[in-house]
Amino acid sequence: MAARREWLDGSAVVWTKENRARYDRRNQRYPSDLTPDEWRELEPFLSIAQGIGRPRTYSLQEIINGIRYVQRYGIPWDAMPKDLPPSSTCYDYWRALVDGGHLDRINHHLVMRDREQDRREASPTLAIIDAQSVKCDAPQGERGYDAGKKVLGRKRHLVVDSGGRLLAVSVTPANVQDQDGGLALVKRLVRLYPWVETIVVDAVQSGLKRAVEVVLRPEGAKGFVLLPKRWKVEQSIAALTGSRHLKTDNETLLHVSAGAMLFASIGRLLASITMG
Repeated sequence: MAARREWLDGSAVVWTKENRARYDRRNQRYPSDLTPDEWRELEPFLSIAQGIGRPRTYSLQEIINGIRYVQRYGIPWDAMPKDLPPSSTCYDYWRALVDGGHLDRINHHLVMRDREQDRREASPTLAIIDAQSVKCDAPQGERGYDAGKKVLGRKRHLVVDSGGRLLAVSVTPANVQDQDGGLALVKRLVRLYPWVETIVVDAVQSGLKRAVEVVLRPEGAKGFVLLPKRWKVEQSIAALTGSRHLKTDNETLLHVSAGAMLFASIGRLLASITMG
C-alpha cells in the first residue's frame, strides 16, 4: 500500500531496479503462472490437506497454474503442456472449485482486501450492473437468441463496484431479459454486500429494494459512448474477457460459465493486491 501511495503522489518511479525484478514475469515458465506474491495471497483461501488419504502428487500451486493456463489461453483441457500437472487432475480441481462455491468465496474476500488496500470501506455502497451477450460453442447446454444483439448463445449478468471490481455474476440463456437476470443477481448481491445503497442500471428496474440510478445512452447515439459510472462495468468486461477462454462460452453448464468469469476476476484482484 505504501508503494501505491508513493506511485500516486509521484515520489517513486514504478520501474525502479527493485520493482522491475518484482513485476517481471519473463523468468516464469508461462506468463499465466502465479507470482510468489500472488500465491501467498491466494493460498490461505484454498483447501489444506488433512493428513489422511493419499498425499498429493502435484502441488496445489502447480494445479492452479494449470487451470490459469487453460483459462488464459482458451485451449482444450487435453491440450495442456506436459510440464503442467495432468489435465484430468487440473479439471477435477477446477470443478471442485466451481461446484463447491469456492470461487465466489475467494472473489468476495479478495474484493474486500483490494478495497481496503485502496483505502476504501471493505463493502461497497454503490454497484453498477450490466449484461454481455456472447456466442455459445458448447455442443450441449442451454442457450437462447438475443434479438437486440443478434447473438445466439448466453448472457452474462455482471455487477461491479465503482472501481470496476467484479462483485457477482450469473449466466443465463441470451433470450433472458436484462431486467429479469439483473433482478435475481442484485438479490444475491445485497446478501454478499449488505451496505450497497445505490445500484446504477441502464433501464428502469422494478422490485429492487435499493436506490436506483438509471444511466441511459443518448438517443440516436451510435458506436461507443462514454457513459457516466457505467463505463466502469464496460471496462471490467473488456478486462475480464482478456482471458481467451471467455471470448465465447464453451461450457455446457451455466454455473461453470459463471465460474470462469469469477476465476478471471480473482486473477485481476491478485495482480492489483500484489502490485499495491
